[in-house]
Amino acid sequence: MLHGKVFMNRIFFGKALRHLNPIWRFGINSCHAPLLLREDLPVHLERAHRELKMKYLRCHGMLSDAMGVVAPDGGYCFERIFRAIDTLRRIGMAPFIELSDMPGALARGNTAICHYGFRTDPPRDFSAWGRMVGALAAALVERYGIEAVSEWYFEVWNEPDIAFWNGSRDEYFRLYDVSRRAIKAVSPRLRVGGPATSKTAWIPEFLDHVSQSSDEDPGEAPRADFLSTHAYPSDLPFLDAAYGQVKLQSAEVLEKLYSRVRREVDRRFGPGFPVLAGEWNSSAGPLAWNHDDCNNAAFIAKTMAMLCRLCDGSMYWNVSDIYEECGFHTEPFHGGYGLLTVNDLPKASYHAFRFLAELEGDELPVSFREPPPRQVGALAAEDGGMIRVLLWNYRDPDAAGETFRFTPPSPGSGELVLPGCGSAYELWRDFGSPAECSSEQLGRLEQASRPRQVNFSAGSELELPPGTICLLRCRR
Repeated sequence: MLHGKVFMNRIFFGKALRHLNPIWRFGINSCHAPLLLREDLPVHLERAHRELKMKYLRCHGMLSDAMGVVAPDGGYCFERIFRAIDTLRRIGMAPFIELSDMPGALARGNTAICHYGFRTDPPRDFSAWGRMVGALAAALVERYGIEAVSEWYFEVWNEPDIAFWNGSRDEYFRLYDVSRRAIKAVSPRLRVGGPATSKTAWIPEFLDHVSQSSDEDPGEAPRADFLSTHAYPSDLPFLDAAYGQVKLQSAEVLEKLYSRVRREVDRRFGPGFPVLAGEWNSSAGPLAWNHDDCNNAAFIAKTMAMLCRLCDGSMYWNVSDIYEECGFHTEPFHGGYGLLTVNDLPKASYHAFRFLAELEGDELPVSFREPPPRQVGALAAEDGGMIRVLLWNYRDPDAAGETFRFTPPSPGSGELVLPGCGSAYELWRDFGSPAECSSEQLGRLEQASRPRQVNFSAGSELELPPGTICLLRCRR
């Protein structure tokens, strides 16, 4: 089906620019650590590692009461953390350890958010927090070895600029310092960073803080091994409920935010200092239908092409609709953040990362005979004589968009993600958005979740309607 004005075009490749920076393989998020102890979520993680080539897994709540880390008598038990990490290692993934939330035995108060009760209060005694963090780092090194743990990441807290932290910015900086000091006392090789803020907040202030020398870390600057921060193109940084109106913004918001972060970091520490996009998606609102529809694949492709120039790692929020920040939802589609539905169906967003995972080798510049519509873009790489090019036609929020028709540069094959072909959400809507589907309906949804396979010859014409993507495989 054609939508709006149609453009004819032809794709051309130039000489290799640089080795591709595949930040999309760095890792991904999950909801909170206790879900790693289930049987179903690890199945989704294994698939993300195998097919999307993602390495690190980040989640909230590794230190939560549900993980049983701190006993009422003040003793420590890391058995559930070990079980979670063992699961990741069996899959082939590695932990990106977010040091949160506050164990009840250490918390200054009883404030909590989210369905599962993320404790947001600072510790009553920062020294007690430091002893726990140091004991955890030592236990991990003893169990897994310094060579393995030195490849992991320790991130201090989650989004302390909003409701996830019930303290001040200065108290967060104190928490950061205490955590870093405790971990570095175990081994200087262990990596510690932050501030994991929402909407890239507090970056100049955090850089100022870690640039200052301290009595505990004399002569060491910066007192951080990486910088992590989050961004979503929506007007709400966080909703502690399964409701609320979310106004979407264009994907360009993320480029503007992370460009500012990159400039600040480069100015302070130089271009080699790691910047991680620790959380992102097309909106921060839970149960938002844009997470499920076909256009989210185009959003992801466009965003990754932008951020691979600015960041050293990406962790999309998140891998699965097996998720309980606002309570479990079991409908086949419900606007969840995940790449995979509760019924194991890959969304269009999943295929965007699968296509990205195929891009290897040297990045190639892509040009067109005529300037394409503004929201059409491409990312191409060549490896061993094989060229793979990811094309997207992103649809801005509240915009109709324009169909892009084009001629590939040479014969080959490819896959297209369209409504009903790689994106099953639209078919589910056609069913009437049932909360439960019959076996026959689930079978049709599974079929609709498969991208369209195409073969093309010289002079073939393909088209991308608004809100779709394709992957081409060809040779020069």
